[in-house]
Amino acid sequence: MTQQNTAVSVLPLPDFIRQEWPEAGFSIDGSRGMGVRALGLALTSVFQPVFDADGNIYGHEALLRATTRGKPLSPAGAFQAAAAHGRLISFDRLARTLHLYNYATFHGDQKWLFLNVHPGLLTGVERHGVVFERVLHSVNWQPSQIVLEIVEDEIVPGELNRVRDAVNNYRKLGYRIAIDDFGSRHANLDRLWQLEPHVVKLDQALIAEAATSHRLQRALPRLVALLHELDATVVVEGIETAAQHSIARDAGADLLQGFYLGEPRG
Repeated sequence: MTQQNTAVSVLPLPDFIRQEWPEAGFSIDGSRGMGVRALGLALTSVFQPVFDADGNIYGHEALLRATTRGKPLSPAGAFQAAAAHGRLISFDRLARTLHLYNYATFHGDQKWLFLNVHPGLLTGVERHGVVFERVLHSVNWQPSQIVLEIVEDEIVPGELNRVRDAVNNYRKLGYRIAIDDFGSRHANLDRLWQLEPHVVKLDQALIAEAATSHRLQRALPRLVALLHELDATVVVEGIETAAQHSIARDAGADLLQGFYLGEPRG
């Protein structure tokens, strides 16, 4: 497909995004959607489907793809570069704006969109969600269509109260809250009780280990049942084989995600 570059002036970006990133270059590629060049990075979006237990698409998770000088850079590396420039919060907002515009424009099925939120945003701003709501309205979306993902293991214990306040503020505005990578290292159920997420995404290491551990296979349904007791929708992510898919379904997971079911695509 022929690439088409479009000047930022004709893209329907909110003025405050242009003001925050006057040096950034915005373009549209006919095959990959909107892209951004900022801080020496080329940024694009890909979306991985999230399925219900019956195989229907429930929504998509937006994932950042970054390159620098033509070489891939991990999302964590991109955020580290932004932090080094003192632009962490605005970079997080830029990435979510990029994802939303690409999803609304090129994946206009109006299903749930899962967006990762950097922990620094939760404790670094006072009016949570207010600015991003303007971005949503610019594409006729509502906060209720967004699932904000927070990595459980990245919550600093001393910041838990501030994170909880931020989560409550987002929830009041209509956003759904997800705890991501639960069980990755030192899973803390107390954090779930305090944060009361709508969704809990189990770390991919759990399903990978369950495929080789009968004990974990027996324990996984009990973990899912416990999370259901907390009124959380449970997602098993990182499903890469048919066996893992069967284990996740048998455990009672509500939603399923992984390369076996669908790869991230632009």
